[in-house]
Amino acid sequence: MSLAQDMVTVPERAESTAAKPNPAWTLLRRILVQPKGAVGLTLVVLYLALAIIGPALAPQDAFRQNFAQTLRPPSAAHWFGTDQLGRDVFSRILIGARATLGIGVGGVTVAFLIGVPLGILAAWRRGWIEAVLMRAIDVMLSFPDIVFALAVVAILGANTQNVIIAVGVVSIPVFARTARAVTLSVLAEPYIEGSVALGASPARVILRHVLPNISGTLLTLSTLLFASTLLSASGLGFLGLGTQPPFPEWGTMLGDSRSYIRSHPYLATFPGLFLAVSALAFNLLGDALRTIYDPTSRRAARRLPLLNFLRRRAAAPATAAAGLAAGLAAGPAGPDTAVVAVEGLHLAFRTGEGLLDVVRGVDLTIRAGRTLAIVGESGSGKSTLLRAIGTLANPQEVAITAGAVAIGGEPALGLSAAAVRDLRRRKIGIVFQDAASALNPVLTVGAQLAEAVRACSRLDPPAVRQRCIALLRDVNIADPERRLDMYPHQFSGGMKQRIVIAIALAQNPELLLADEPTSALDVTIQQQILVLLREIQRKRGMAILLVTHDLNLVARFADDVAVMYAGRLVESGAIATVLEQPLHPYTQALRASAPGTGEGRGQPLRSIPGEPPLVGQLPSGCAFRPRCPRSANRAECAAQEPPERMVASRQVACVFAEEALS
Repeated sequence: MSLAQDMVTVPERAESTAAKPNPAWTLLRRILVQPKGAVGLTLVVLYLALAIIGPALAPQDAFRQNFAQTLRPPSAAHWFGTDQLGRDVFSRILIGARATLGIGVGGVTVAFLIGVPLGILAAWRRGWIEAVLMRAIDVMLSFPDIVFALAVVAILGANTQNVIIAVGVVSIPVFARTARAVTLSVLAEPYIEGSVALGASPARVILRHVLPNISGTLLTLSTLLFASTLLSASGLGFLGLGTQPPFPEWGTMLGDSRSYIRSHPYLATFPGLFLAVSALAFNLLGDALRTIYDPTSRRAARRLPLLNFLRRRAAAPATAAAGLAAGLAAGPAGPDTAVVAVEGLHLAFRTGEGLLDVVRGVDLTIRAGRTLAIVGESGSGKSTLLRAIGTLANPQEVAITAGAVAIGGEPALGLSAAAVRDLRRRKIGIVFQDAASALNPVLTVGAQLAEAVRACSRLDPPAVRQRCIALLRDVNIADPERRLDMYPHQFSGGMKQRIVIAIALAQNPELLLADEPTSALDVTIQQQILVLLREIQRKRGMAILLVTHDLNLVARFADDVAVMYAGRLVESGAIATVLEQPLHPYTQALRASAPGTGEGRGQPLRSIPGEPPLVGQLPSGCAFRPRCPRSANRAECAAQEPPERMVASRQVACVFAEEALS
């Protein structure tokens, strides 16, 4: 069955009218939700205010000498005491804040303005230019920072401006190497190649595409380097090569106090304290920014502010899953036992603006010995659903807002980290899309298989090796004894995928998750891998959850199919039922657009008009309504989202599903 040629699209997708949030306020909010960010930002603002209005707050003249009041301890008249010339230490600290922080800001600015262009130039031009620049940077890095700064000041002379230049030159290598690394990463992206192919100039590519993508990393690096720059400048001041008397600067004040450190320790205590806290403030702020811009550091970004929220949200799914698991456990064991049971599952992406629903009320069951395929366009939520079922969804990025999941009769939500790891080891195996990325290139295949075998068993080394050999034989790899000592790069793509399957089967899982397991392979190897999975499934009786775009593959190897659109299952049932006579317009459109099903030889393939809705911007009523040929002039389609209901031995979420039966 196919869709009509003159398919029309009605009503365009509803667009969000909400105002776009200000990026500056979004960044500020993300900093403040972190305790370290809130403390660091508060201290930085206080120090900057001190640098600006410090001279106006000074209670006494910081330059006036009073030899009758020399080396006085802290008192009501002199809060931090007086120095060897009778000058008020508190007033000198307030006035010295401007010079001290100015040196830090100036040094970072000099390093940024010189180091970042050098790093981008090295990444863009490569070749001999990159080699010369990087070797020069390596030479600079071979000298200790303070020694290099001393050499620069000795050549240029001791004053505030030269100290800024010295500490800035010392930090140039760090900015250059970082800018080169992140620029190389950005230049490898396809959109850079597309921009160059369209004729964009190097300046436009760098200003339009490169700098915006590396700005977060460079901002974080600037705040982190500010502290080290400040300490280097203070070290020069301590040695008498910084800001020259009579102008106060915290490092210089520390240097002046070294002769009195035992008899009058307060002379060093207060300048040192202000200096240490300023370095701590910028380090805290830099660490908070790194948490925001570095995805691998986001574990703690929302932990404390959302702790109570997460506990509340986790309680409901855990309770529901426990009840679901109890119901499964009460059923009889056998080939009809439900290995996976999902009820009312709702998933949402965490963003700076709130939660965006990506999976909306999914119900599904996979029984032992059967394969369920989830199909749909990219962005429909298939992989997110698979990762949630496999307990792989990152809780810092994906929130489980409702529903329950049970694997092999056990709840899979609301578990502790140890319980989740135990559930994965005992019941879940995973076959990834890219086998090359799933295997560690520096470990032998045998070492990786042995690690999987030992994860949930206490076998001695000979038994582990025999188990690894048996696993390779199960996936039809010849000469397994020799192959165990080989590295992943010595195998072809299909062989790598067989090894990934063997690792997934190491603990005899009840459920095997396969996310596009054959998309990176040629057609012949695809057939071999899928036949292998079916043979293993028959031997072991496990359930398989397959995510794919290929309806022809689904028709040949799956038992059941679930069609997903905009985060919901719109039609699900047995393969013979759903693909022979699809009832939902979206399933019909997918079937018609599959090669070999829609048009005759030599005719163009059909496509589904329009585009899938964006996450968080669904139209009113049925999500497929703007692309559906049935929805024209029908208020029912826009009134509400149609619930799933049983029609002709399958679940369908369409008000007019019966029209396809005629």
